[in-house]
Amino acid sequence: MLRQSLCFRAVEMRVRMKLLVLSVALTALSIASCRSRETNTNPPPAISGSQVDKPSAPEPRLQQPCLNLNIATTEELIKLPGVGDVIAKRIIDYRERHGRLRRPEEIIIVEGFSERKYRAIAELVCVE
Repeated sequence: MLRQSLCFRAVEMRVRMKLLVLSVALTALSIASCRSRETNTNPPPAISGSQVDKPSAPEPRLQQPCLNLNIATTEELIKLPGVGDVIAKRIIDYRERHGRLRRPEEIIIVEGFSERKYRAIAELVCVE
């Protein structure tokens, strides 16, 4: 009886540690994401003498629509770099078991999906 209680506690501690590690990873990704957005903002125009430097017209940027992870099919997920049919199936299974993703970073929780893979596709995915 005591042995079963100790085993249960050990398993419970492992689960708590995994959750802690995942929450730290998600927090780190969120902070990194915010920092990268801050560095991409345009500085205010500089004043030189009596003239104000006019900011150049914004460059047209072809913005591709992002892939919504909450409704993406297996075929659409496979098109992402580093995502094969097995990972795509795991993403869909996770979504079916746990419901909609709240943030794109949650995809890291899926087994076999690393932070490195997420960084490779971060600009291509979103959740709505």
